[in-house]
Amino acid sequence: MVSPRLKRIEMNKTELSKDQMKILKEAFEAFDIEKKGSISVEVVGTILELLGQTLSEEELKEIIEEYDVDESGQIEFDEFLALASDFVEPEEDYDALRAELREVFMMYDKNGTGFIPLDTFKKILQELDGAVPENELDDIIDEIDADGSGTVDFEEFMEVMTGE
Repeated sequence: MVSPRLKRIEMNKTELSKDQMKILKEAFEAFDIEKKGSISVEVVGTILELLGQTLSEEELKEIIEEYDVDESGQIEFDEFLALASDFVEPEEDYDALRAELREVFMMYDKNGTGFIPLDTFKKILQELDGAVPENELDDIIDEIDADGSGTVDFEEFMEVMTGE
């Protein structure tokens, strides 16, 4: 019978993207200097610090007790993945995000032209963050409207909304 903790490890592994798993595998291997397939408690603490998590010795001990399924005193890669998945932000599903942003775009593209006028786009940005100074909004608008069309198409909209 599989322990509930091991089931949790298996479940958490599937929540990480392939890219995240690759990065975590590389990090694990880099810290597994002796290549024994496990890392020490101290190393886990160091890795968590690199992920922006500063933990007390007691907190780290509790985490190790929770994730050290085989109670070896070391963290093997599967245990490490489960542990790290609780500290790594999940990646957005790009297709789902794109679909959501497409719906938002279409709400503002009332005529179905495939474009949003710049003044409407500026209002969207103001609604999202009213604290952005007017001159910064103008800079964003100038940057996104590099072609001088006076409109924003969906790809330009995606670029601003996702920061890519």
